[in-house]
Amino acid sequence: MCVMRLRKPIIVVLLIALFGLAVFALVTPRSVKPYALSVVSIVEGQDTKRVTVEILRLDATARFPEAYQLQTRVGSEWGPPLTLPRLTGGYLLARTNCQELVFELPRETEACRFSLGYRVGPRPYCEAYFFLSRHGVSKRFPALSKTILKCVPQQPRLRHFECELEIPAGSDKGA
Repeated sequence: MCVMRLRKPIIVVLLIALFGLAVFALVTPRSVKPYALSVVSIVEGQDTKRVTVEILRLDATARFPEAYQLQTRVGSEWGPPLTLPRLTGGYLLARTNCQELVFELPRETEACRFSLGYRVGPRPYCEAYFFLSRHGVSKRFPALSKTILKCVPQQPRLRHFECELEIPAGSDKGA
């Protein structure tokens, strides 16, 4: 008898707690940037600057397999975007959350702009494939499953992020 009286308040308390947790999850701010860039060191030579840039991953689900571009600003003019070569590890931040890149830039460079393509989350094709397989749809309706999978993208949507870094003149930061 006593257990029956307590059941209703326990259920109400659990529902309120679940609702509060859902509201907290929705209100908690998320990082809109997948990574952060900062200048670690600048070493000036006769005609060039050797700039070391640190890239820190802020979103653990972000992958950076796309081509990377760099623009330099000399005076008030932005140069043409330069496609950076493929990295030896395959892609940026492939096996780590922090990576340093070293660039040789003209001595007059005042700033540089990085443009990176990235993807967030698992592959939609794989998720759809495993969903159909797990629920037995692919065995019962193989033609329908193939048609559905043809409509699902292979990769998550490509997103772009640009970051501009000022490069101070006349200092040997971190030399």
